[in-house]
Amino acid sequence: MKPKRLNAWLTLVANFGVIAGLIFLGYEIRQNTTQLRAEALYSINEAISTLNAGIYNDPVLADIKVRGEADFSSLNQIEREQFIMYQFDRINLAELYLALKDEGLTDIHFPFDQFLIKDFRSKPGLQQFLKYVDEDWEGSRHLYDQMLVPEN
Repeated sequence: MKPKRLNAWLTLVANFGVIAGLIFLGYEIRQNTTQLRAEALYSINEAISTLNAGIYNDPVLADIKVRGEADFSSLNQIEREQFIMYQFDRINLAELYLALKDEGLTDIHFPFDQFLIKDFRSKPGLQQFLKYVDEDWEGSRHLYDQMLVPEN
């Protein structure tokens, strides 16, 4: 009888150990998720800051941005390339935001994707840009379709 009783106690202790291990594992997963969310938020904020710094630290680029948003066709070839790269950076950032949002890793209170869609839909030069680069939209077609104002 003693070996059975000892075995029962050992089994009970082992079960408590398993439960404690599962609780600890849940805690660690929660901590990891919190850290991933913080890193995602930081990476998006850092990318937005870097992108904006290029514009507000360089009056020439700011001028290209303003003129391109008003009338894309008014830009010369070099300005057009700079404008295109800037806009693709913005779009890639929106794609990153959407990917992180789909994974549930963002707690961002500024919906960059919606801001970008509204910006593109309200500026004629950005609509011209979208039509100019229409064939380059393989992976981001859903975002492209939201940014483009349908023609009547």
